[in-house]
Formats: sequence, structure tokens, C-alpha cells
Amino acid sequence: MKTLTAFLALFLMSLTTSHAADSDTIGDITVSEAWSRASTGVKRPGGSFVTITNTGSAADRLVAAETPAAARTELHNHIMEDGMMKMRQVMGIDVPGGGVTMLKPGSFHVMMFDLTNLLKEGDMFPLTLTFEKAGKATVMVHVGKAGGMMSHDHSAKHMESMDHSKHMTDEEKKKMHEEHMKDDEHKKMHDAHMKTMKKNTE
Repeated sequence: MKTLTAFLALFLMSLTTSHAADSDTIGDITVSEAWSRASTGVKRPGGSFVTITNTGSAADRLVAAETPAAARTELHNHIMEDGMMKMRQVMGIDVPGGGVTMLKPGSFHVMMFDLTNLLKEGDMFPLTLTFEKAGKATVMVHVGKAGGMMSHDHSAKHMESMDHSKHMTDEEKKKMHEEHMKDDEHKKMHDAHMKTMKKNTE
């Protein structure tokens, strides 16, 4: 039964993966820079972290998350309680108008329980976020090293390019892509994504 369940989870994940990308825009909301840490066991919960950009003037709210990589997902935050840092489930995460909300370690994040498979470095899996106003956005989550952190420099470069790319010519976008490929973290994520996309088309 467990084998059948794992097979069905992998099948559903492959279907979703073929339609997911590294970033997704729905209305004024753009979800990007999705990543997770490699897991040490399927019984241990995992976390997913993303960057949410709101280009509109009205605030929105992240209210749910789901992924075929886990049987259950919750929105969590770390809070200081009685002098100790504790993790608590939250019913929503605010995304201010014209602002950026980052889900990151030690802060807001997506908690994944009962993983369907071990998360290994280099793997990818789809994550769907539901917003109160904008609706659903699905992105690919890139799995890094256990206990690792995404490069802040890489994240900043990506956010800057996302803000300005819509005003750029094709030649300027090409140059921007070539510049980003010089960044080891960006190149690793890009190569992993292209490898997965190739598998899905074979």
C-alpha cells in the first residue's frame, strides 16, 4: 500500500512539474526563488521558502500551500515566546501592496509534513500557493544542501532583474541571462530546471 501511495505521489508530481516554472505571476502577485533544504528522512518535516512580490497597490494574503511532495502543508512562523524561539502555525501571511514578502528560515515559511519521498539536493518539486485575492500560483522548488541557505546575492540579482525585465529588449534580456549564468547558484538552479524539463519532453 505504501509503495502504491508513493507511486501515485510521484505520478501526480510529474504531471504538475511539467506545467510549473521557476516563477509564476497571477494578477499582481509574483512568486519566485522557491527553495528547500535536503531532508534527512521522510518522517521529518521539511520547509519551503519563496519570495512573493506584489506589484499592485492593494495588499493580498497568502492563505494556503500544497504540494505532491508532502501529505500535508501548513503556513508557519517563528516567534519569541518566554525567551525561546518557537514555531507556530499561522492562518495567513500578509503581502503588502507594492511590497515584497520573503518566506525564509527563522521567519514565515511553508511547513511540509509526511514527505512522500526523501528530498535530495538537486531535486525539484512543484509548490502551489493560494492567495486571498490573486488566486493560485505554482512554482518549482529547488532542493539545496541540508541546512543550506540560498545565496542572498543571487536572490537580490533575481529580484532586480524581475523588476526591470519587462522594460528590456530581447537583446538586453539575453545579456542579463548571460550575466546571471556567471553566478554559480543561479547556473546550478537553471541547469537542474532544464534537465527536468528535458526529461518531461522525452
